[in-house]
Amino acid sequence: MTLKNLPIRRKLTVIILGTSGVVLLLTCAAFFAYEFLTFRQTTIRQMSTLAEVIADNSTAALAFQNYDDAKDTLDSLKAERHIVSAALYDKEGKLVARYPGNMAAAAFPSAAGKDGFRFEQGHLVGYQPVVQGANKRLGTLFLKADMGAMYERFRLYGAIAALVIAVSFLAAYFISRTLQNQISGPILSLAETARAVAERRDYSVRAAEGGEDELGLLTDAFNQMLAEIQKLAH
Repeated sequence: MTLKNLPIRRKLTVIILGTSGVVLLLTCAAFFAYEFLTFRQTTIRQMSTLAEVIADNSTAALAFQNYDDAKDTLDSLKAERHIVSAALYDKEGKLVARYPGNMAAAAFPSAAGKDGFRFEQGHLVGYQPVVQGANKRLGTLFLKADMGAMYERFRLYGAIAALVIAVSFLAAYFISRTLQNQISGPILSLAETARAVAERRDYSVRAAEGGEDELGLLTDAFNQMLAEIQKLAH
């Protein structure tokens, strides 16, 4: 059944709910897009801060080539559940410590890459220089994190958005049912009057008077037309 074949009350309800739904979906889409972009930026800043802390704690281990201490420093990343792997490279770019320790060395980059963080294949990866003093570089820290935090956040936002949309649809439905009588009432009255005239040729019937808006003027004009026809019929 197409929209034009629906009763006017149902048609108005469908139009109101459809309009409300489109507005809500566009609003939610804009919100999700904004959150996606800002969350990526926030995640990069957080990872950069974490990398700076780990790199600062690794300076002594790399300076004295104490790689056991370097491993202990990387093991502290166990508290960060979204960190997939981490590694320390010396100033020649050789891998000297890795996290987790049971992960094969082949799973890590063969050499330190370009400094900075970026998104690659569903992960956030980056390299942080390990420096001592103003400009003495001792090595490089590698970090790789999954996007679990973003997925968890968006699942929560999705549940909230679904709840908001459902409540909004219910509110729009009940409000439309209450307010549409002001529009559909006069139109239905006109339709019933026109049906009575067409079926029974009864020109004495009159549509219920409306307000002072366009529907009210239409109703008055229709009643006047019936009155003129009734006079001519007699």
